[in-house]
Amino acid sequence: MRSMTTADADPPPAPGSSGRTLARAQFALAAVYISAIGIALARAASFSGYLYLPHQGDEYTSSANLWPGLWAPAALAMIVVIGVAPYLAAVAALVAVTRLLTAGMRTSVHRRSLILSTVLAALVAASSLTPLVKALLSWLLD
Repeated sequence: MRSMTTADADPPPAPGSSGRTLARAQFALAAVYISAIGIALARAASFSGYLYLPHQGDEYTSSANLWPGLWAPAALAMIVVIGVAPYLAAVAALVAVTRLLTAGMRTSVHRRSLILSTVLAALVAASSLTPLVKALLSWLLD
């Protein structure tokens, strides 16, 4: 008869419990957020001829039709992403922090990627509080 050890009694980890999916979601959220900000800044630069931070009523875009034709859905998508992504990033970062504190994550091979993606998600959430992002969002809403 074989004796049972602790390793034999431990249940296998649940699928997806390694943190890889959460890390990928945080990386994707940060990439979409940064892309939306980049597209908005590039659109403003197309009116002025150089890269600058647009604001409501500025001399280059105050009287221009910023989002004609097919740009209109892109503008709506950017408004949603820049407005909502920081909140989603904050929630994802909180979930990731609680996940990082579990015993299973201390030995996981995905720990570093989850830590990096959590820091990135926290930076996305913090960036939404800056006056620069607030000015860009108000320009998009104008």
